[in-house]
Amino acid sequence: MKRVLKRAAALGLCTGLALTSLAGCSKKSRINVDETAVTVNGDELSLGVLNFAVRYDQAGLEDAYKSFGVADPFSQDLFGNGETLGQMAVEQDVETLTHAMLAEQKMEDYGVSVSDDDKAAITAAATAFMEANDADTLKEIGVDQEVVERYLELEMIRYRVEPKMSEDIDTEVSDEEAAQRRVEYVFFAQETEAEEETESESELITPAETEQSAETEQETEAVTAADESETVQEEASLVKEDSTLTAAADETEAETTAAETEAETTAAETEAETETETEDPETAEAMAKALAHAEEFLTKVKAGEDFATAAEELGKTSSEITFGSDHYVPEMVEATDGLADDTLVETPIRTDSGYYVVRVISQLDREATDAEKEEIIEQRKTDRIAELYDEWAEAGEITQNEEAIAQIVFDYSLTVPTEPESETETQTEITPAETETQTEITPAETETQTEITPAETEA
Repeated sequence: MKRVLKRAAALGLCTGLALTSLAGCSKKSRINVDETAVTVNGDELSLGVLNFAVRYDQAGLEDAYKSFGVADPFSQDLFGNGETLGQMAVEQDVETLTHAMLAEQKMEDYGVSVSDDDKAAITAAATAFMEANDADTLKEIGVDQEVVERYLELEMIRYRVEPKMSEDIDTEVSDEEAAQRRVEYVFFAQETEAEEETESESELITPAETEQSAETEQETEAVTAADESETVQEEASLVKEDSTLTAAADETEAETTAAETEAETTAAETEAETETETEDPETAEAMAKALAHAEEFLTKVKAGEDFATAAEELGKTSSEITFGSDHYVPEMVEATDGLADDTLVETPIRTDSGYYVVRVISQLDREATDAEKEEIIEQRKTDRIAELYDEWAEAGEITQNEEAIAQIVFDYSLTVPTEPESETETQTEITPAETETQTEITPAETETQTEITPAETEA
């Protein structure tokens, strides 16, 4: 899945950049910074400004990826989408700066302007950046005072126009739309002989991760089940056609035939499911063990034992999680839907790789629901801004100089030394938005871990 690469905000522009691994930098000429990279309705964006945006993002992100043990991240396909991180960065910056230029062309419509004080602040920040970096670094990344000032100006305009673009969105969100329920649960993973000793430890890391680890084991079973289910459906269809012909001669007999057909189809599907489960004896046995432990735990809780205590007695740990209707375990959503607060789900909830025992703490967690409302509103704003940018782009004329953009390559590393503890008022005025969190731009495997451990993430 391709994810949007978050851009590093311009806060801290006065910080110096550390340039390392200058592979071949003295053997070939650098990019032509004066060449046009993008043209938006006749207005040109220089390759120098685009390159600076890319390099500043590179500096902000490279250390983060390296902290995950990813060497030379911008030359790797980290998201498995056929693009390197460097290509994604360039594409994202082309789009963002194109949007900034569109915003600049529309800013008067929204009452946005760049004052003399703004220009003075931009100049001061650009000068500070130039002074903080040595001449070799600036030459290598193709940066001069004019390039930095233009970049800051476009960013300032974009930050000011975008909030106004979304002012007309509906900010009313009902409890029903944002509803978040809170539950306590214990997960019992299917257990093979090799897994029994480590089951408790695995569950403490993440229940859903166990579901992922079982995906390969279940793949053959799922394909077989799908084939058999399709055969059953085809047979049912043929029987239905036959019964329809019979109905033309005898309506009563047709109704009887239809009823028998439905019963036979249901029986066939049940038999297919049973056969699928028994085709892999090891998996069936592992699921049976998980169910037995889940039922043992459920019996303890029904007898009045504390949920967490009962879990500990079985070497498990209970967890709490808040989720909405889009939770990654749909079986849990369905089983807890409509239950009153402090209600135990009467039977273990089966998933592809084990069983959940769940107690509903709150059907409507007020704090989490209100937080979800804010997220929904923010998403509406984001969607509205994107919608307007698309409309402006379609109504205008935008061209990209692919040959020029292709000059941006990643043959050296850039890092940002530790920034000062405090930042100047000038910098804050230029880029009022905080740098977006780097969690959202970590490699795909990190994203997966975050998403499949909601309880730990929340904690």
